[in-house]
Amino acid sequence: MGSEDREVYSLVQGYENALHAGRQPYYDVEDLETIVNFYLDTGSYKEVTEAIKRASSMHPNSLVFKIKEVQLCIAQNDFALAQAKLHRLEGLADQHTELLIARAMLLMHQGNTTRALKLLDEALGKAEDPVEVLQQIVDAHMGQGDYHHAALSLERLIELEDDIDDSSIYQLALCLDFTHEYDKGLTLFSKLIEKEPYNALLWYQKGAFYLRKSLENEALESFDWATMADETFHAAYFEKGRIHERQDRLIEALTAYKESISVDVPSGYVHFRIGMIEQELGSLNEALRAFNTAIEIEPDMDDVFLERANVLAEMKRYQEAIQDYKKVWIEEAYSADDVIDYVECLVETEDLDNAISVLQNAVHRFEESVQLKLVLAGYLFATTGYEEAAHILEEALIMETTALELFGQYFPEFLKVKEITDILAEIQKGSND
Repeated sequence: MGSEDREVYSLVQGYENALHAGRQPYYDVEDLETIVNFYLDTGSYKEVTEAIKRASSMHPNSLVFKIKEVQLCIAQNDFALAQAKLHRLEGLADQHTELLIARAMLLMHQGNTTRALKLLDEALGKAEDPVEVLQQIVDAHMGQGDYHHAALSLERLIELEDDIDDSSIYQLALCLDFTHEYDKGLTLFSKLIEKEPYNALLWYQKGAFYLRKSLENEALESFDWATMADETFHAAYFEKGRIHERQDRLIEALTAYKESISVDVPSGYVHFRIGMIEQELGSLNEALRAFNTAIEIEPDMDDVFLERANVLAEMKRYQEAIQDYKKVWIEEAYSADDVIDYVECLVETEDLDNAISVLQNAVHRFEESVQLKLVLAGYLFATTGYEEAAHILEEALIMETTALELFGQYFPEFLKVKEITDILAEIQKGSND
């Protein structure tokens, strides 16, 4: 907590202690305005009402607390009452900065953003502390989707801040991202880093702009600086992991992903990426552990169930793998390749009927997959479903001229069965006629 915040908190506590004790000490206008603003900022509207009442009683000629009444109405979405109170103030202090801001806020809520922005610009020229007004202007531009002008106002706002506020950094990066001004973003954030070289968020956003330009090595360097500035910057570690993984540096990627794990903000996707790398490195137990953790954190990630099923199948834990496949099948979040993996598990458990049923549904869903047709035909031959198998092979041969050769590669044992080879020959002859 900064010294200014401590002073405000101490002032509010003293005020509240006096109320609880039944005392009503004297406060000047500035202190009472600070107390009212504190309650407005924290959404304590009941306390705002009481503080304005006491302040107006102590300083009946002060315009400030009449404006605070308008601000309270706007905060409570009572726009009709806010408008009525504004009408009563007309002619009293039309050029008062906070009154201009209040009018602008009401106009924005009424959808008249253009007029609101004109009033805010006017207030900016009169404000002793322009930071609040600039933030209102930023919000107005962003509300209109005018990210270019919002970015320009944010540049002015950041120049006025002694310590660059994180929300200003995020908003500026967002605006420049929406307007695709990546080069400008790199230039601006480089200048801001000169001002605050140990600001991890600035380094992180600079890295993000490098990524937008597909400059991964430069991005990696920026993320490195971000993690050096803040060893707990989990998002920067995650981006480092993604870059290392894309560039096939699996050990480095694994290390970065593990460093990106946050207890405060757990992410199933991080553990999913860890599991994928462990799986690729052949560490099946570690991969399974990571997938289990991912599912505990985010139980609706279908990709994790698919990959865990693949690991379980490789570990010959077929029944467990089948349960994961079934969950994904209910959600219909699978590909043609996943069908083959599922079928192999069913065959390993000698559940050939279900394997065929899965394949029959799949060939209708993935009509362009020759492989699924060939595999289905093979299992139909294994269960003497010769007529259906022959029909499917005819369809496959229309789609792919080498379909019968591929079938022989998939099921070489059938080439020793005369009844099946006769069917294959008949299909080939029919396609040549």
